Amino acid sequence: MTRTAEIFILVVEDEPSILNLVCMNLLARGYQVVTATSGGKALEFLEDETPELMILDMRLPDVSGWEILEYMNQISSTPAGFPVLVMTASVMNPEFVISQYPCVAEVIIKPFDINSLMSSVQHVLSEN
Repeated sequence: MTRTAEIFILVVEDEPSILNLVCMNLLARGYQVVTATSGGKALEFLEDETPELMILDMRLPDVSGWEILEYMNQISSTPAGFPVLVMTASVMNPEFVISQYPCVAEVIIKPFDINSLMSSVQHVLSEN
């Protein structure tokens, strides 16, 4: 069994209230958390580090979540080596997103239930 304290998750979200809610809940469950409030900061982080999971907002102030997913597709012909949970308030077809971006494990629609998100985190990490 993997200890959660050894698992670190990158949370990319520009809305402070959502970022705080997600981070508080991840930390309370023993995960290590790194945050990025913009797509540019997320890309900088990903150049040097590989998280076990990324929770990615699609609408960011500079580089969009779509651009981050495209970057991840370009750096490797295989999935990036870690799963991504996409968070969005936009209407989209989750099956299409998952088929186009192999690293995407699940699409979470905002507003979301925090317990459902935490269940998704646990489920995705247990599969990898």
